[in-house]
Amino acid sequence: MNTHGKQARILLRTGMAQHSRSIWGTLDSFVEGGPILGRKVANAGFLQALFGADPFAEYHFFLPDRQSGKALEAFVQAACPQLSGKIRILPRTDLPAQLASTAYHAFHLSDCLTAQGFLAALRNCLARNVFPITGVTHSLSYARYGQSFAQHVWAGVTARDCIVATSTAGADVVREELAALGEVISAPVPHVAVVPLGVWCKDFNALEHAPVSAVPSSKIVFLVPGRISPYSKMDLLPLLRSFQRLRQSGVELGEVCLVLAGSPDEGASLPGTLTNLAANIGLELIVVRCPDDVTKKALLHRADVVVSLADNPQETFGLTILEAAAAGKPVIASDYDGYRDLVRHGRTGLLVSTLDSGEVDDISLLAPLLYDSTYHLWLAQDVAVDVGELAGHLRVMLQKSVRESMGRAAREHAQGFDWSMIIGRYLELWDRLAVEPAPEPGQGESRHPLAMHHGRIFAGYPSRRLREEDVLEATDLGRAVYRSRDFPVVYAGIEDRIDLELMRKVLVLARRPLSWADLREKAAGEERLVATVLWMLKGDLLRVAGALSLRNLC
Repeated sequence: MNTHGKQARILLRTGMAQHSRSIWGTLDSFVEGGPILGRKVANAGFLQALFGADPFAEYHFFLPDRQSGKALEAFVQAACPQLSGKIRILPRTDLPAQLASTAYHAFHLSDCLTAQGFLAALRNCLARNVFPITGVTHSLSYARYGQSFAQHVWAGVTARDCIVATSTAGADVVREELAALGEVISAPVPHVAVVPLGVWCKDFNALEHAPVSAVPSSKIVFLVPGRISPYSKMDLLPLLRSFQRLRQSGVELGEVCLVLAGSPDEGASLPGTLTNLAANIGLELIVVRCPDDVTKKALLHRADVVVSLADNPQETFGLTILEAAAAGKPVIASDYDGYRDLVRHGRTGLLVSTLDSGEVDDISLLAPLLYDSTYHLWLAQDVAVDVGELAGHLRVMLQKSVRESMGRAAREHAQGFDWSMIIGRYLELWDRLAVEPAPEPGQGESRHPLAMHHGRIFAGYPSRRLREEDVLEATDLGRAVYRSRDFPVVYAGIEDRIDLELMRKVLVLARRPLSWADLREKAAGEERLVATVLWMLKGDLLRVAGALSLRNLC
């Protein structure tokens, strides 16, 4: 075992002992259906690693709907049924009460761009302890994400809040975005830490796989996995031009096969165009459209070299690069974004130089008004991959001894990215954040500037507001409800907002008229008093004596 692996296992054992009585929370299920995407695979891998290590006493999932809860339940039953008793799936509306009563070790979100700042505001206001909040990055290049990052820049940020970037380049992007926002918004920003995504190396061991009939068994196979689209992944034309240079230099391509495995854009003619270009230079090109997981792994084990020339800022990490390494395959990758964190140039693979102009302000101005695919294509076309250097790398990889040596080194390197190692880095991060200085519970800023203050904003909508001097009394219906001779109508979804036991108490107190100020005093400490009383007024269980009559409104 390498040194990195030993350190990670020691860290994991220490963390498990330390957290055995702690509670971990999240707002997300980490489990998504639909097409296989890097984000979905990574989130599921994280959750499986967390459950596999099982460092916490309980895991609380505050989910917005039942469907996501069912997906999580199915995942737990399939992956770790022994933990089902420790996993609590709670409605999102339970969050305030749980924060007030439970000391959480940390909350971690499957995406840093959804709710991290707003969760911090709720924590600052209600939580029993100021726990760390972390959220992980995925794609970072969408024009609307500037607004999402703005939620992180506000007065309620504590030193226990952190954005987790999956790559060094991704962390630089986040810091630059926060710095740019800081130039117009004077407020604290969260920490930025780097914790890479992981891969389950055992899933990519060289096991027996059924041959892929479309791929010849005797040729040197260069495999390009991932979406076949210059709009969202990579432009494959430089790769074909590099093979063309090889052919022009005298290298016969008859023993080479290029395989593209991924989903092309719907209705796109690109695969056909690439096939024709390849045929013109004497290169066999095979397109495997939308491979399932079994086919993907079979292709990976059949490949001799994996090629990924990302040039699109949508890419942040490069999970396919890591999967190739776990399968013991050498990689030719662009020296771009997170790829350079994953490839040891000259040892586990070869990196191809890239360059851009940096002069894309015109795109930045127009991007919010365009489809995502349009400005991503423009940005990607401003990134050039060195075709001559790439051709040289392809020539090197034609040597079997080089491929085998790099493949062995790649498999060894991938062990440090196994999810069983990566989860230990999260445990260390949460421990470190938990001891950072922070305001006492309830003392931090809890008014997030991007959250709507409904009471203030909509003050002009009703005729007026309930006043301290307003006199309340039970109606005939209210008295009948108290005596169980009638029953209130309670809509689904409101039961977490009102308190039916409190309703009965209010009906007793309001048997005789009393002011709203007196009622509040007599029911002091009842958190849901205001909502319950307004609901009772709405349902004709209470009335404001004379105050809402037409005569008084005129």
